[in-house]
Formats: sequence, structure tokens, C-alpha cells
Amino acid sequence: MEQTEKSKVYAEKGFLEKIKLCLSKKPLPSPNDRKKFDHDFAISTSFHGVHNIVQNRSKIRKVLWLVVVLGSVLLVIWQIYSRLVNYFTWPTTTSIEVQYVEKMEFPAVTFCNLNRFQTDAVAKFGVIFFLWHIVSKVLHLQEITANSTDSREATDFVASHQNFSIAEFIRNKGFYLNNSTLLDCDFFGKPCSPKDFAHVFTEYGNCFTFNHGETIQTKRKVSVSGRGLRLLFNVNQEAFTDSPALGFTDAGIIFVIHSPKKVPQFDGLGLLSPVGMHTRVTIRQVKTIHQEYPWGECNPNIKLRNFSSYSTSGCLKECKAQHIKKQCGCLPFLLPGNGIECDLQKYYSCVSPALDHIELKELCTVGTHNSSCPVSCEETEYPATISYSSFPSQKALNYLSKKLNQSRKYIRENLVKIEINYSDLNYKITQQQKAVSVSELLADLGGQLGLFCGASLITIIEIIEYIVTSFYWICIFFLLKIPDMTQWTPPPQHLGNKNRIEEC
Repeated sequence: MEQTEKSKVYAEKGFLEKIKLCLSKKPLPSPNDRKKFDHDFAISTSFHGVHNIVQNRSKIRKVLWLVVVLGSVLLVIWQIYSRLVNYFTWPTTTSIEVQYVEKMEFPAVTFCNLNRFQTDAVAKFGVIFFLWHIVSKVLHLQEITANSTDSREATDFVASHQNFSIAEFIRNKGFYLNNSTLLDCDFFGKPCSPKDFAHVFTEYGNCFTFNHGETIQTKRKVSVSGRGLRLLFNVNQEAFTDSPALGFTDAGIIFVIHSPKKVPQFDGLGLLSPVGMHTRVTIRQVKTIHQEYPWGECNPNIKLRNFSSYSTSGCLKECKAQHIKKQCGCLPFLLPGNGIECDLQKYYSCVSPALDHIELKELCTVGTHNSSCPVSCEETEYPATISYSSFPSQKALNYLSKKLNQSRKYIRENLVKIEINYSDLNYKITQQQKAVSVSELLADLGGQLGLFCGASLITIIEIIEYIVTSFYWICIFFLLKIPDMTQWTPPPQHLGNKNRIEEC
């Protein structure tokens, strides 16, 4: 190590000696040459006002022009400083543009029954309501409120049913979609069926998505506003039930409208359609484009492993899955990824505490660029306007009662009609843009230099050349003159002269 450091020191000294030797061979300019160089620069530079200071014979005019030039320089420095400060605050503007098209891509719509479980199945396993409440905690954090009886029953059930799969139970004993629950389906004048819906697990158990991105070969589009998807559901309250103690007191269909590329997110976003009602939903498509950091909060480099496109909801699911798999060695079936499915015992002993730990330590956060899941760089939303009417009418009630061979009371208490269509064949783009680009900043700085000093890029090069040349001459001066002055010694004096001085 010491030899290496010494060799580096010797190399640096050798390089400096070469520079000194090269500069020492250059002739030192005379004072007249330096004055002539300064004078020539002053009268020939494109920096306005400097030649007036040099060429004017009147001292008053020289002082006036000096004040003008210094004032202009101070003003341009202030303007450049303010422009740079403004640029590095990363300002943005928002533009709104409306695009008209001949055909609009229809969104995905996910439907769930508010009564999530089959009545016959939960009659045997009454504790399933509380168990599902715990299992679905991975989708949205919630406070588990239950009495001691519910907790004791759940604990006993988990201990006695170690091989019980709640995923298979919900899939087989939850809400189902067939010709008895989906009585009518029409998309833009063409009939559709339960086969056009994809099954998905949510906090509402079994849900079904129409126009899912992975189930269709071609994207569904509409070419006329006011027409879209029309559905008639039978929620069958006798066959499906839920627990009022956990807050499920309504009857009807809950649905969410989302992009076909994204997973449905019901927490705070679901739309309700109660029984005995005709729900008409008019939507618009709004695309939002965010700038990446530091202008905005999005991060275009983040890619999700289990989803084709980025979304904050999908990112949160992957983040929770990663932490739970690391802590518990298993993966909840409601979260994406590959791994061993967590059993009920794991949900009690590990998954639920891990979720509390994630929330407490803020391991999976949303929003800013440095969070676990920053905002999407591009997202599509479907703001909706909802209107309701009583369904069916008296005449339609008689018709449906005969067609379905059900009583009029049954029709009123179980049928839900939903229509979803576009209000206009256009979509709105809300785009966040950089308020000042690099080219605009350079143009602004150049305009300030030209306005106050008449300067340009050529002027800056002239000043740099002048400074470099002056610095070069200073280096030669220090290399040639300073060593000579330090090495100079006074001539020796004779002893006789010294004696004379002492005598004096």
C-alpha cells in the first residue's frame, strides 16, 4: 500500500513538473502587451457598453457608462437567478383536452351480490362470516369487532378443521352467476351470458367481471352514446344471505367500473343498486397523465410482476404479499403471486399480525414518488352519474311474474336492473406538463442577456477566452518571476566596509 501511494505521489509530481516546464518555456508578455490585450478586448467585445467606457475621453461619460453597464450586469444576474430558482421548484401546468372518436372502448364492470353466501352452506358453518371477515382483511385494513363468543367459536373451528380451505368454500358456496341469477344480459344490442364474465375474489366473496382484459380476444367498443350494457339480476334473498352483525344489512348488487387492465377495487368505490330498482349509470372516460419526479410523483420505472399494467391497488397487493410471504412463509389466496396458500391457522397466528405490522410501520404506502406505491403515470377513470327508478312497473310486474313463474312480491324483493352507457363519444385527457422545459429556460436566459447586456453565446465564449488567457499569463508570471524573487540573495559585503560602518 505504501509503495502504491508513493508511486501515485511521484506520478503527480512528475505531471506537475511537466506542466511547469512547458509553461516556463513560454515568453512572459510585457506590461504593454497586457494593456493592449485588455484594450482590444474592451473595444471589440460584443458585450454592449464596455467599449463606451474605454473609448470615451470624458470622465463623466465614462462614469455614466460604467454605472449603466454595472447596473445592467446586476439586473441580468438577478433575472437569471430568479429564473433558475423558479425552474428548480419544478413548476407544472395542467392541460385539459377533449378527444372525439367514432368508437369508445367499454370499461370493465365487476358485479357482486351484497348477500355473499349461500344460506344452506352457512347454516352448517355459522362461523364462516367472522372467518371471512378476518381473511378479507388483506384487501382493506379494517378493525375486527367481534364478541368473545365469535372469537371462541372461530378458534375452535380452526383447531378442529385444519384442512378446511376457505377459498374453496367461498368459490363453491358463495354467490354464483348462471341463468338463474343473471336473467338478462345485452351489450350494444347483442346478447351476452354468464360465460362472458370472469370470476374474481374480492372482499364481497365471489364477484364477476364483464369485459375483463384477460378474457376477451378483442376489446368491446360502442359507437353510439346512450347504449351499452344492460343487465337483469336475481339476487335471490332466500338462497343467499349475510351477517347483519358485520354491517351487511342491504339487499342488491354492488358494482365497480374500472379499466379492463386493472383489478377491481371496491373499498370506497362501489356503486349500489338495491332490489326493486332500475339503476341507470351514465359514464365518461377521463384519462389522467402525471409527470415523473421531480415535476410529479409518478415513477415510470416501477413494474408489477403479476399485473400487465401498473396501478396503486395492484402495487399494494403485491407489497402486502411480499411482506406476508417473507414473515409467514405462505401467501393469502386473495393476494397475487406464487406460493403455499395460507391456512386458517396461519391467518390467526401470522397473517393478521403481519398486516397490523405493515400498517403500523408504514411498509406499504401510497402517493408520493418515494412511497412503496407511487401514483400511476397514466390512469383511466370513469366518473359516473346515477339515476334510479322503481322497477318493475305494474304492467311489467305482471309480465315478469308470469314469465319467471314467481310471485309479485318475489319480483319486487329480488330483481335488480342495471344499465351502463356512455354519455358522449369522447374522452377527456387531463395532462400534467412541465411549466418550463430546458429549451424554454435557455431561451429565457438568452433573452435576459440580450435585453440587458446585448450578450449572446458568442459573447460568453469571448469572456471565457479572455479569462483563460489572463489566467494563463498569471500562471507564467508566477512560474518565471516568483521563483527568481525568492531565490535572490544580496551581494556579499567586504569586511573593510563593515568596519567603517561600525566606526561610523
